[in-house]
Amino acid sequence: MLHVVSQSPFSHTMLQRCLDLMQAGDQLLLMQDAVIATTTNHWVQQLQDKEIYVLQEDLMARGLTPKIGIPIDMTGYVALVIKHNSPLCW
Repeated sequence: MLHVVSQSPFSHTMLQRCLDLMQAGDQLLLMQDAVIATTTNHWVQQLQDKEIYVLQEDLMARGLTPKIGIPIDMTGYVALVIKHNSPLCW
């Protein structure tokens, strides 16, 4: 399953709730303000054992460089959605 989180982990609990429910083989896409999680040590530790993708456009818009995750563009995002059918959006 593809999990998509868009809200900042510093103002919402969606990312933590998502991580608590993820199962082996699930993938995670961080977009919009959720990309901030890939830049802080606390969240990098939480995300270490997950397969994570980060929307490149959102990183660039915020001037961030991720410490973890695979940056993808919108084409990559569409490919993930097609691969997994319906993503679970948090």
